[in-house]
Parts: sequence; structure tokens; C-alpha cells
Amino acid sequence: MHEDIPGTVKNTRSKIDSSPAASIRGDMLRTTRWEELGNKDPRVPPAFVIEFSPDAHTSSACERYGIALPSQLHHAVAKRQAEFIMGRLAAHQAIERLGIAASTPGIGASREPLWQAGVTGSISHTDDIAAAIAVPAPTVTGVGIDIEKVPNAETRDAIRALALTPDEQRLMEARRGHLTTNMLLITGFSAKESFFKGVFAVVGRYFDFDAVRVSGLDADAGRLTLTLRQTLCPSLVEGRSFEVGFKTLARDTVATSFVW
Repeated sequence: MHEDIPGTVKNTRSKIDSSPAASIRGDMLRTTRWEELGNKDPRVPPAFVIEFSPDAHTSSACERYGIALPSQLHHAVAKRQAEFIMGRLAAHQAIERLGIAASTPGIGASREPLWQAGVTGSISHTDDIAAAIAVPAPTVTGVGIDIEKVPNAETRDAIRALALTPDEQRLMEARRGHLTTNMLLITGFSAKESFFKGVFAVVGRYFDFDAVRVSGLDADAGRLTLTLRQTLCPSLVEGRSFEVGFKTLARDTVATSFVW
């Protein structure tokens, strides 16, 4: 499972913030804002969210925002380059919000973001939206966010087959509330992505979607419960449960947020 972690099938908006971050503009960037992503934990600050044009000229954006493309992305398609630039720009703003000098996160051996000392965080992007969150490292063990849009039929089938068991899908359908079937599906998938990102630094390895199961859903409260089906490490043992917050960003877009 997995910004910058590979290997998976992968409406209320707050006002645009009036801080210096809101003055960031360019050919690629459309809007910026600080937004809560559904997690009610007081340790979780708002995410910096960017809406951007994925087909804009990336080299000029790199120069404008001072973000260097890593060598492994030099020959990537423009969309992938744009996602990286906007994700790192969002991360830079999220770190600055902590009141410290920000360094743009690098890429680790498993393509995970590498955060500067004293900071942990998470980055996500999908199509034309990028978001990042940063938290002082001593306050949490890990944090993960994920943004997903309703996919095409082929990807929906893959999610059903790989990410959510029939039992999980039945449980979610029974408690769906206002969520459509498609939004329900990507919410469960996204919650597992956020969980993976939040625990990856501790677990230190990839694990499959079936390592956790959806064991609860409160659609009205924007809360989903995941329970470990296997022990991943000494602090993440079989049977332990965690809550993941979620929020609808648009009719076809959901954000999830996990902290522990």
C-alpha cells in the first residue's frame, strides 16, 4: 500500500487563507487554502491544500517555487512532475506553519517523503489537488493523509478485489449514511492508504490491504475504524483498532486523515 509510496491501485471548503501562503500564484497553481481533512484529533493541524493545473509547464514551476525535481522524475510525464512539485510546495507551507525554517522533503528509498528533523507529516495528490500536513515530531508517532477521486470502472473493480473484502463492503454499505456507493468505496480505500502512510516509518516495510480491516463506520461523523488483522510490529499488534477521519471535498473527492 501507498504520496510517493507506490504499489496500489491508486463540501465544504474553507476560505483561502489570508496568510503569505495564499499569495502563492503561478501558471500551474489555481487556489490554495488551509483545510481540516476530517480528523478531530487536536494534534492534527489543517492541511495545506493546492488546486493546480496538471498540464502546466513544470520547469518554470520548479524555478518559480524553488523545488528541484529528483533525478528519477526527470523523464516522468508532466502530470507526475506537477504532482510532485505541488505536493512538495504544500509540504513546505505546512512546515512553515509550525514556525520553523522549512526544507522541502526529499524522497526515501521506498519513495516515502523524508521530513526534516523535528517534523513528521504526510503528502497526497490526485489529478489536480495536492495536500500536505506537518506536525512536530514529538507530539505524534505518525500521521497520514490521502485524497482520492472516484475512479473509472476498472479501478473500482480492482479496489473491490484488492483493498476491501466482501465483508468490509457489506459492513460499509449497511452504515453508508449519505455516501454513494462509489464514495463509500474510495473512502475505505483512502482510509487504508492514510493508515499505511502514518505507520510506514515505524513498520519499515510494505504490507497489503488485508493487514487491516474496516470494522466500523460513522458516515455522519466522518469517522471510520480500522482494526489490525495481523501484527505489524511491537506497537501495532493484531486486534488493535484506530480511527481514521474522512471528509468530502467535492462530489467525487474524499480526503482521509490518520494520526497515532
